Amino acid sequence: MTKRECISKLEINEFIILLNEFDIDIDDHLKHQIFQMIKNNSYAIVNDEYQFVIENYIKKLTSEHTCQKIIFLLNHYFSPLLKV
Repeated sequence: MTKRECISKLEINEFIILLNEFDIDIDDHLKHQIFQMIKNNSYAIVNDEYQFVIENYIKKLTSEHTCQKIIFLLNHYFSPLLKV
């Protein structure tokens, strides 16, 4: 399964579990907003040179610290899929 396929199959409940596992505490509205952004912009997550777009968007919604935690989650959760 490619990284992009994995992102397309990600469900909101799984995403919320990941946020909890990575100790990311944001309100429900932001969880849904960021989830939709990830689902709608998988290209930017798959291609490192566009990841700054995702980072800037998340930073505007949250804080620098929370943004870095979410980016860490995205990089570490989806990175192993590149080797599949």
